[in-house]
Amino acid sequence: MPEDWRPALDWTPPSGGLIDVWRLDLTVKEEDWTLLSPDEAERANRIIVEGKRDQKATGRAQLRRILALYIDVAPQSLLFQYGEHGKPGLSEHPDLSFNLSHSEKVGLVCVSRSVRIGVDAEHAREGRDFSGLANRFFSAEESAALQALPELERPDAFYRAWARKEAYLKALGTGLSFPSNGFTIDYTGEGPGRVVSTDMPGDDPTAWRFADVELGSDFAGAVCFEGPERPFRWWTG
Repeated sequence: MPEDWRPALDWTPPSGGLIDVWRLDLTVKEEDWTLLSPDEAERANRIIVEGKRDQKATGRAQLRRILALYIDVAPQSLLFQYGEHGKPGLSEHPDLSFNLSHSEKVGLVCVSRSVRIGVDAEHAREGRDFSGLANRFFSAEESAALQALPELERPDAFYRAWARKEAYLKALGTGLSFPSNGFTIDYTGEGPGRVVSTDMPGDDPTAWRFADVELGSDFAGAVCFEGPERPFRWWTG
């Protein structure tokens, strides 16, 4: 999918079933911490590594700024509620669907209406034991598909699969209660892939759609959403 990233100043309120994807630069801004609620600041401060702690706070502050556009309120006034496994929603706007992911200094936020949706960004690193990680966290079919690829193609394929799998799990909102090897996706063919099968009770794998997000050679990104195809808009925050 070709992305046409547009600046946030061009943003207009969406209509219909649009999905907005926001690419974030997580360089820390001085005012970011002031936008957080006490519980958000507490969660961020639990992170020992200073850089990751600041990125956590900045990602959450930027999420607040973005969501505030859709409901025309001050970012610090947003009230979040959390599902059984910790997925956030807005207390007074339950129809506004959103998800946040960040890796290193790159963040992604997706926003839509009345649809289950998830997003993931992954910083790709060379030299990892991709086969061992796949054997541990992928389904048997996914792991076998990785092994069947030429060795030089495995790192990109691994991160492509990982981003799609995380996006699906985040759309489900199950947290760690549903294992990453409990479902199988297609990630080695052309196109954005699909959910092939799942052990999630009552879930229809054919109901899900993926869209890859181009973030540069060092990152992989994906959006997962439920239902029919929807148009996308692409923004830089």
